Amino acid sequence: MYEPPLPKVMKKTLLPLIAAAVLSACGGSPQAPVAAEVQGVARTEREVVVAGEPVTLADMSVEGMTCEMMCGGAIKKALAKIPGVASTEIRFTEDESPDHAIVTFDPAQVSDAELVKAVQAIHEGQYKVSSVVVTHQVKGDAPEDGGEPEDAAAKEGSEVSAALPELVMPSLFALLARLLRI
Repeated sequence: MYEPPLPKVMKKTLLPLIAAAVLSACGGSPQAPVAAEVQGVARTEREVVVAGEPVTLADMSVEGMTCEMMCGGAIKKALAKIPGVASTEIRFTEDESPDHAIVTFDPAQVSDAELVKAVQAIHEGQYKVSSVVVTHQVKGDAPEDGGEPEDAAAKEGSEVSAALPELVMPSLFALLARLLRI
C-alpha cells in the first residue's frame, strides 16, 4: 500500500517536537533525594551551628540488636554500601533501651528514609528503626559561653513523639542468639 510522503512543513515541525520529547524524557538533571517518611518511624530534624566543617548526621534508634559485633557489623556493612554514606558509628547498650546507629551522610545523594529502609531490610527485618533524628550542621561561630548552640529545637525544648510503639516479634535468629548468650 502506497503512503504519500509527509509534507515538508510537517517534517519541519514534527521532527523537532519528537526530538524535544525524547530528550526531555531521557534527560534531566539529577535531583537530591526527597526525605520521604517511613511509616512507624518518628522523624525529627534540627540544625546546629558548628565552627568546623559542617556535616549531616542521622541518629537512628535501632531495636532488635543482640550484640555490637555481629549486629552492629551487619548494620555498618549495609549502610557502607549506600552511595553518600561517609561513616557509621554503633552505640550498643546492654539494657533494654534502644541501640543507636549514628550515620554521617550527604543529603544530596541519599535521604534518611533510605537509610532507615536499608537498616530495616537487614536479616529479613530483624532490626526496627523506631526514630531518627537528622542533624544538619551549618558553618558559623560557636557560642562563646561554651553552652549548647542556639537552634530552634533547643529554644523550644525537647520534642515528644505521640507515636505508639509497634509490637516487634523477634526473629528465629535473634532468639537463638539470645539463648546462646545465656
